[in-house]
Amino acid sequence: MGLFDFLSGRRRDAFRGQADRDWRGLMPQDVQRVPGGELGRKRVVRSRLPSFLAAVFFCVVCGVLWWAVEEGAEAPAPTPRFKTDGFLSADFVRRITADGADGSRDVRSIKADLEADNQVIAADVRRRGDGSLEISLRERLAVAKIVTPAAKGAAMQVRLVASDGRTFAGTGYPEQAVRNLPEIQDYRSTGTGDDMLIEGVEIAAPFLLLVRTQYPQLYKQWSAISLRDCFGAQEDSPGSNLRVTVRPGTQPLDRPSLVEIVFSTANWRNELALLSRINVDELLRRPGTTSQAYVLKMSIQNRTQASAPVPEPRLVPASAPASLR
Repeated sequence: MGLFDFLSGRRRDAFRGQADRDWRGLMPQDVQRVPGGELGRKRVVRSRLPSFLAAVFFCVVCGVLWWAVEEGAEAPAPTPRFKTDGFLSADFVRRITADGADGSRDVRSIKADLEADNQVIAADVRRRGDGSLEISLRERLAVAKIVTPAAKGAAMQVRLVASDGRTFAGTGYPEQAVRNLPEIQDYRSTGTGDDMLIEGVEIAAPFLLLVRTQYPQLYKQWSAISLRDCFGAQEDSPGSNLRVTVRPGTQPLDRPSLVEIVFSTANWRNELALLSRINVDELLRRPGTTSQAYVLKMSIQNRTQASAPVPEPRLVPASAPASLR
């Protein structure tokens, strides 16, 4: 555009004579900016490449920032893997391992804390490659229960007795399972809680374990065991015995009932084997059983003070004097 044209305000595309005549300026053109074929596709790709690279760069930056934030946050501790042969729950394990599931404690201290509970015999604790704990518990088997006096105005407390004589709270035990356990009565004890020691339990606990495992039908019929006449370590002392109370609901109504079975502390294993071969129902239906309730004395080593030994086992009326029972 010349100076004259600029000053006169004439448009550049105005017709300014024959010299500027061009058919392309007079006729609109449908120009294809991107040629077709392989060359056109390459041009399209090259034109879009900067936008694609910019989007990839943006995604990479966002991913790095997200990873940095996640790494800075405190990761939750792995959940322990847990199994047991008893009734303890995963909540019990999590409570013990709460400050060690993240790897801050060694497995020995966790094992010691788990085994500090009287209900646990042994704990196998391992840490897996991902940092989580793998815990396997072996629990004490309850064979009886005791009812301990509580503070004034509070309810009585029930503790379970294991086959080794240790007592424990029975965490996780179903109510029905606790109700079906025979109760140890007339016991003498020292200490409280997990430190409780019961005189004579070193005889009564193995006795009940054998009955539970080898004579389960008898075990189901027993509601209590009295240690009143059990002298503990002096198991061979005259008059030392275990007195078992039979559940009333297990007795037929058309014959005299068996309310108690007496075992000597010296020979209870042999007496249990003998009891399993006795037809108690037949004994109670014999002529001459006129009492409504009887005690079955299984003592092979006769404990009576009569001048002549009395053959055992024998039925004694429940109302008989203690000297004859």
